[in-house]
This record gives sequence, C-alpha cells and structure tokens, in this order.
Amino acid sequence: MKLKELADMLGAELTGPADVDIRGAAGVQEAREGQITFITGKNLIKDLERSQASAALVPLDTPALHLPLLRVNNPRLAFAQTLKLFYVKPYQATGISEKASVGANVAIGADPSIHPFVVLADDVKVGERVTLYPGVAIGRGSVVHDDSIIHANVSIGENIRIGKRVIIHAGTVIGSDGFGFVTDNGRHHKVPQIGGVIIEDDVEIGANCTIDRATLGNTVIKNGTKLDNQVHVAHNVTIGEHCLLAAQTGIAGSSTLGNYVVFGGRVGVADHISIGDRVMAGGGSGITRDVEAGQVVAGHLAMPLKDWLKMQSLLPKLPALKKRIDDLEKMLKELHSGKPEQ
Repeated sequence: MKLKELADMLGAELTGPADVDIRGAAGVQEAREGQITFITGKNLIKDLERSQASAALVPLDTPALHLPLLRVNNPRLAFAQTLKLFYVKPYQATGISEKASVGANVAIGADPSIHPFVVLADDVKVGERVTLYPGVAIGRGSVVHDDSIIHANVSIGENIRIGKRVIIHAGTVIGSDGFGFVTDNGRHHKVPQIGGVIIEDDVEIGANCTIDRATLGNTVIKNGTKLDNQVHVAHNVTIGEHCLLAAQTGIAGSSTLGNYVVFGGRVGVADHISIGDRVMAGGGSGITRDVEAGQVVAGHLAMPLKDWLKMQSLLPKLPALKKRIDDLEKMLKELHSGKPEQ
C-alpha cells in the first residue's frame, strides 16, 4: 500500500512523500527498501539513520530525518498493528474435517475451522469462528467461546470455560488434576479434584503450560492476561486482569494475583499467597509472603531453613545496624585522632 494509506489506517502524522510503496515491515537493522520500521525513542535515531527502510514509525517529538516518518503516540503498538495488516491473513473458515471426532449433543457455532483429529466429547459447546488445530481434545461439557484459537495438541478437560478471543498455544493442558493429596500412615491418598477452570476473554496462554482444575470451585485467569511458555498455574489460583507472566513461572495452590501483575521468568509463588495489583517481580524471584499493591520485588537464595529464617528476621533491621556500624567507625576514628570529627 501507499504510505499515506498506512498513515490513515494508523492515525499517524505523515512527514515526507505520501506515495512511497510499502510492501512489508521489519526491524530497524533488517529493513530494506519497500519496508517500514520503527523506533521507540530519540536515543535510537542513529540506528534509524543507518537503516535502509523506506519509512519509519517514530514518537511524536522525533525531528525530521532523511526518510519519511509516521509520527504516533506509541510506535511499538503502531508497528504491531502494521504487522497485522501485512502478515496476518483475515479469518477464513475451513469447516469441520471429516477426520474430527464429534460426540453427542455437541453444539458448534457458525464458520468453524475444526481440523483433522480434533476430539470433541459429549456436550461440548464451540462458539462462532473458533479454530481448533489438529490433535485438540476437549472434554465433556466444556465451552470454547467465539473467535478463540486453540493450537495443536492442546488438551482441555471436562467442564472448562474458555472465553472469547482466547489463544492457547501447542501442547498446553488446561484442567489437569490439582496436586492434592492427604498423607496418612505413610501413604499419600489422592483428593479428588472436582472443580473447574475459567479462562476469561482475550487471554493468551503459551506453549506447554499447565493450568490445574480446582479442588472445589474454579481456577480463574481473568480478562486480558498473557502467559508465556511453560507456566504452571496450580489448583484454585486466581490471576487478575491484564497480568504478564514470563516463562517457567510457577504459582502454587490457592494463591491470588491482582490486576496488572508482571513476573519475570522463573518466578515462584508459594501457596496461599496474596499479591496486590501492579506488583512486579524480577526473574527468579521466590515469593513466600503476601506482597502489597505496587511493590517491586526480586531475589531468592536457597540455604538451610534455620539460616534463612535468621536472615529474614535480620533484613528489616539492616538500616539500623548499618547506622550503628557507621557510628562505631566514627567513634574509633575520633579515639585514634584524639579529637572529634567535624
């Protein structure tokens, strides 16, 4: 399309020729003639000056450069929208494959794309424009709502609720049994896991994640939350709206996350923990106590439990201890010099 067409679609302020042909998009270093790229700040202008791109998406306050510019409030978002325009094909229903297995009393909405070797158990409900890739298995009584995409070899257990516009990547398991056992006389006795899982609208779940069903009630992932690959969510966990959880995060049973929580990779949350809104945790953090809203936390170090407990009890006292040490050092200097320091 012409650059002016793209600017109009994005609501961008165009500086430069309007008739430049744009055939695709690429990163600032990889872009070539006919492609548009982006930068997120003035500190990257040098990279843009060396770029071979035909145009660039830039912040509103970017000065004029040698190539045409589309000035926008959020270049990263505008670039994502550009990628959709050029590379994401509009949805086209493929129908229901003859090689799919469809149980009794299954309801399927309009314009489905159900690929070979999909298994829908009895009483499953599938909304409109839902895509189920090969190997997807959906258990009895589960529901997948409109415009959701379930990638290959995803397993969805019984009585699971999947919202609208949900994306679930390959190999993920939703509705596996929670890790519940009672130990008696040296043996572990399984606690039946009879709850469900609710995945609300606009959630994206990465590849090879596991979301356990609740013991009683539901495990819940709320609107707009995004999970990276290999994230584990245990039974009866509730994750709030618009959270971002990076790879290999593990959340133990009955913990609750607020809205807009952000976790780096390999964050571990102990059971029955409450984490407030907009908490951020650095990669590898071990969260073993409640975290109030708005806090930024990091760090975890394994050691003998008694030592760890002693260290935890000392941490809040460190500022006072440091002041005492500074005062003692000052007193020693005074003794050696024979006069007080000014």
